[in-house]
Amino acid sequence: MPSVGNRQGGWARILSGGLVIIDFAIAFWAYPHLGEKVPSHWNIAGQVDGYSSRFGGAFMLPFILLGIYLLFWVIPKIDPKKANYPAMSRVYWITALAVIFFMSLTHVGALGVGLGYLETLPRWYFSGIGLLFIVLGNYFGKIKFNYFFGIRTSWTLASEEVWYRTHRFAGPIWMVGGILLGILGFLPAQWVGPLFAAAMVLLVGVPILYSYVQFRKLSQ
Repeated sequence: MPSVGNRQGGWARILSGGLVIIDFAIAFWAYPHLGEKVPSHWNIAGQVDGYSSRFGGAFMLPFILLGIYLLFWVIPKIDPKKANYPAMSRVYWITALAVIFFMSLTHVGALGVGLGYLETLPRWYFSGIGLLFIVLGNYFGKIKFNYFFGIRTSWTLASEEVWYRTHRFAGPIWMVGGILLGILGFLPAQWVGPLFAAAMVLLVGVPILYSYVQFRKLSQ
């Protein structure tokens, strides 16, 4: 019988799997219409700086999404802290849904460029990145201690108290960073690079430093 936690995450789990299926369907539809080279990577200015083959452009991301989806199924079964997963099943699968949705959006945008419907990924693509971080940040405080999912530094993995303090602290930080990323699509191009770098320092560097400070404080 599924636990309450697993039932709570059921809708996000189903939607995540549905998005993977839809992404494969889009890939099969687009494949015959793509050229031999398909844009697959963009620089910070939104310019194409990498290409893949027709097959890679159509199917690489769907297979990656399938792998991510299956990985989300496997992780709770192999994590030594598997007992903590039922209590955070809803958060866990909402995170999976957010990641898969964002990557599906990336795939559709890349195919749109490859098919000639778009000149490049829209500037509002940054808003999608920002929304992903906002969603993740909103749930950070509810992530239970584990070895696969969340902010995993030497210090958070060494102490459950450091883990919980770091995630409660990082949640609002990621939401603010997500808002900053979200507005990049509406700013002049010359501002994008510096602000993107600043957002990454905020999102990654600050929580890592905080986890170290908290570990040292608790070790005294």
